[in-house]
Amino acid sequence: MNPVAIYPYKEEAHIRKMRVQAWYRAVVKTSGLSTRDLERKFSESDAGRKVNRSCVWNKYRRGEVVPRSGQKPGGGANLVDRVEAEYAETAKWLFLPMWRLLDRAPMEMSEIRQCYESLPPPIRSIFIQQEAEPSSLFWRTRPLDCKREGELLLRFESLDGLTAVLAMYRESIIVQCRQQLAASHVVLREYARRLEKHPVVGQVLRRLMV
Repeated sequence: MNPVAIYPYKEEAHIRKMRVQAWYRAVVKTSGLSTRDLERKFSESDAGRKVNRSCVWNKYRRGEVVPRSGQKPGGGANLVDRVEAEYAETAKWLFLPMWRLLDRAPMEMSEIRQCYESLPPPIRSIFIQQEAEPSSLFWRTRPLDCKREGELLLRFESLDGLTAVLAMYRESIIVQCRQQLAASHVVLREYARRLEKHPVVGQVLRRLMV
């Protein structure tokens, strides 16, 4: 997330698995297609030829393989972009800020700020001064208070609200405040409980409640 991060970031295997599975569930939900149908629809075999099924979509379902995004070196779109062209708003599930926040790898305050900056204005304004510029040395609206902010965020009951709670949790670790960490953990568990039936990330949130 941060190209000049002090800590080289290597994604944890279980985080990679969860985000691929979330993308797969989003594609299935949006398209209404089965794993087999998706295999056929997005196979790159020549039209008219019998498809030799690689079962790669089963691997996506299990989170074993990360689908490629962007453009191919020789031209043409990779799978994530081809799926996005057919079923909009599916690619985002692979790249949510939530995945980095769930990872146990160390984070810097600049990364936390980027997470807050990415949120919709009503949530962003809880943390970021309206007049703050990217270069601003001081950007917070007020000192971190996870209990107070958590009560506000619970009103949204959205993935953006959950992202903000996760950012508060990670910020508490960065500033080494046990009191704020405990308060954010309470809010995080409540958020996970409220969103545990979410069709795409419900399974992930149920793990947070353990």
